[in-house]
Amino acid sequence: MTSDGNGAVDFGHDVNVTSNDGVLQPAILRLPRELRDLIYEYYTQVQGGYTYNFMTNKLKQADGRPISHSLVFACRQTASELRDIFFRLNTITFSTYFSESTRIEAGFLNTLCRVINFKKKKLVQYLAPRLLTPTMVQAAMDEYPQFSQILVDWISQGLVDYNVHDFSGGEATSRWDEFTQYLLQSMSKHPRFLKEAKKAPNAWRSSKDCNVVELKDVHFEPWLIPCNADMSRLAKICELEPGRPHIPSAIKYSYSAASVALRFLHSLSKATRNTIRKIMLLEDREAVANPNCHGQGLIKMCKAHPKLRIEHIVKLWQNAFPIGYARPDYKLACTYGRGLDGLERDRLESVDVTKAIGSWIAEALALPSYGMPRESYSLTFDGNPNPEHASEVFQIVRRDAAWQSALDSAYMGGTLPKPSPLARRLQRGYMYECLPEAIYNISIGNGPITCNFDLGSPYDIENLLQEHRGWSIDDWSEKWNSHQPKNFQTKPPLPPWHILRWQYVL
Repeated sequence: MTSDGNGAVDFGHDVNVTSNDGVLQPAILRLPRELRDLIYEYYTQVQGGYTYNFMTNKLKQADGRPISHSLVFACRQTASELRDIFFRLNTITFSTYFSESTRIEAGFLNTLCRVINFKKKKLVQYLAPRLLTPTMVQAAMDEYPQFSQILVDWISQGLVDYNVHDFSGGEATSRWDEFTQYLLQSMSKHPRFLKEAKKAPNAWRSSKDCNVVELKDVHFEPWLIPCNADMSRLAKICELEPGRPHIPSAIKYSYSAASVALRFLHSLSKATRNTIRKIMLLEDREAVANPNCHGQGLIKMCKAHPKLRIEHIVKLWQNAFPIGYARPDYKLACTYGRGLDGLERDRLESVDVTKAIGSWIAEALALPSYGMPRESYSLTFDGNPNPEHASEVFQIVRRDAAWQSALDSAYMGGTLPKPSPLARRLQRGYMYECLPEAIYNISIGNGPITCNFDLGSPYDIENLLQEHRGWSIDDWSEKWNSHQPKNFQTKPPLPPWHILRWQYVL
């Protein structure tokens, strides 16, 4: 038994004994199994666990040193006894990943995700009132009851005008995307599908009929990093030139921690994956391709390996707090184009915060409905290095959730006229159906979503209604975005907001 001077112990071939049959064996095998297990644990467990190197597709210790495997090679018995311990005792941490060598591919993946979803949504928005039959509508309502009223309005009113980028029907955006795909598949069976699709404005569809047909069959999983062949196929369907991000090249396009983890996990054998107990996904910078839904990619892994636990950590200051909700990449590019003066005027806008945070919440709460075992996944909002300031900003989310809940109480109590389900979800300030209850549960520490900073006590909805007694729906709409403060500048030890975000611009 030897030590390298840094606390790492090697029980290799240094000290051996000869067994009765003349075979040379490590001395450790003379010890009782219980004692050997303690030695194995001391040998394999490292502070901070393991981290992942994207370029080599290998793990290393958190301190950067290689993982020691020398004892594994001592003999077959020690190899067998050590087989499950490395991953059982050590958390594997995956972080978002950027490099210049992957920037173009990551940027193009982001473009493909955006264009595919946009084309599908616009086609469905245009075709639904023309092609949806009563049978299709009933089947869709049975499959997606949360969107029933939207279907009714499509049929009764014709084209419903909403922003396809922002609208998700009050549910997780991935659920709305799934619903869109379901409707597109249903309508593609209509005999007039191609004829009507050709009438859609060119901006809403591919100009080639064959691409419309192929588009309906695209099942895009944004959490997977596609190979070049898949990228080229999708680019052809979207009529894009492969290898170009199609937006200003200043942005550092990064892969999400979830995507990076899946890349590694898919490279392992099932037997090896089965020894992993805990994975930490550290979303420490903004990533491509709707990263807030990437937890779905781990559902199959968690179902196949019931002992696996996923801890998803979203850094608020480096990731979730938005640069500009509508299009963070465009906002950065435009800001970058204005020069340093434009950057210095940049702030975290209060009006953008709730939608951005709510998207992570809605996707996390939707995971069980997609099949994620409830005990397998948790989400944490990380306010470090300034959790007190993160708490201040998060009050915007609590306020908006309380206002949404207060409006619903006013509708139920009859003090405001009750809108149709669709009109309610299109109302200014409405975010996600799950948001008020989710914020309440986070406040009291109940459920799979937590914060590492204080949220404060839940809002008193009755008191809020009393304060705004006599308000009309127009008053609520007009005052919804009157947040105080209207924007935030960062506080030490964080750098100024524009410098914090400058790290994402080349």
